[in-house]
Parts: sequence; structure tokens; C-alpha cells
Amino acid sequence: MSEGAGAEVPTATGARARQREQTRSRLVDAAREVFADTPFADVRVGDISARAGVSHGLFYHYFPSKQDVLREVAAQVYQELIESLDVVLERGGTTPLIDRMDVALRRALERHRREARLIAVIEEVSRYDEDVAAIRETVQRKETARIVTLIRDLQRLGRADPGLDAEVAAAALQAMVWELGKRWFVLEDIELDFDHAVAQLARIARNALGLTAGTPEDSLLR
Repeated sequence: MSEGAGAEVPTATGARARQREQTRSRLVDAAREVFADTPFADVRVGDISARAGVSHGLFYHYFPSKQDVLREVAAQVYQELIESLDVVLERGGTTPLIDRMDVALRRALERHRREARLIAVIEEVSRYDEDVAAIRETVQRKETARIVTLIRDLQRLGRADPGLDAEVAAAALQAMVWELGKRWFVLEDIELDFDHAVAQLARIARNALGLTAGTPEDSLLR
């Protein structure tokens, strides 16, 4: 009997943990929707809990304030933006590197476009919330480091300009994509054809790196 009773505890605990995680995820998903629809100053905790379908009091079981849930939302959004680079770094594929770069740039701009209203809110709050600003800086440093590694691999394989400073080039390319996404979709102070802009951006990146064509059986990151 004691063995059976002992076996039930992990199951019950696991179920409760999953339920807590699901509730937390619902709150974060709801917050993303509310923040995208409403100026941050006007958002109430009750708006988020109602959108998530939970009680007002339960929100505070997971987050002390709306600022805290925004920080988690910011971490998600910025992480999603840099995940576009994953297609370039995938191992064992047969798609040429140049084509993968085109896909990565397209995905990055598509995500900027899709999350433009939410990014605008996050950027606004980051001006006075040091934690939100730090989240962006941390994620961008992570992305920059990955681009530096990519450029150095390309140089090592004779595929990119050996005279480039990988750290400077990585920072410049990253800034180009993020700033274009911000001006185009968040500030809306430029108007471009999407496909043409993506193609031009990819061309600029290739030319900046002095990237050679390679082969379909690209061995860069196998």
C-alpha cells in the first residue's frame, strides 16, 4: 500500500506543475494580445486575466505586475526574432548557404511585420524600464555572437572576404536588419515592396561579406 501511495505523488505533482505551466503560458499569450491592442499605460491586469480566462487574483500568483509579464513577453518576442538565423546555421542540409540566408532574412522581416505593434510597445517601455532594455541587449548579443561565428567559418572556408573584421561586420549586418524592421513596420516611415526589399537586403548582405556561391552540397556547418 505504501508503495502504491508513494507512486501517486509524482503523478499528482507533475499534473499540478503542468497545470501551473499551462496557466502561466495562457497569461503570457493573453498579455501578448492585450499589449498589441492597447497602449501600455492603459492596460490593466484585469484585461490580461480576462483575456486568459483566469481570475484577477490568479494573475498575481504568477506575476507581480503587468511590467513583469511584459518582460517575459519581450524575452519571447526578441528570441523569436533571432531564431530566423537558425536556418542559416542548420547542420547537414543540402540547401546552398546563399539561399538559406535569403530565407533567414525573409523570416526576420516577416516576424518584424507580424509583431510590429507589440514591438512598438516593448520599445516604448524599454526607454524607462532597464530590465526590458537589458533583455533586448542580451538577446542581440547572443545573435551577434552567432553571426560572428558564421562569418569566421565562412572566412576559414574561403567563402567570405578574409579582410573583414567579423565582429564589426556582424554588428553592422544585425543593425541593418533590426533598424530596417523598426523603420518599416514599427515607425512606418518608409514604404517598400516586401519581396523586392528582401531580395535587396540579401544582396547587400552577400556583397558585404564578399560571399561566393558555393555548391548545393554546402559543407559549411555539417
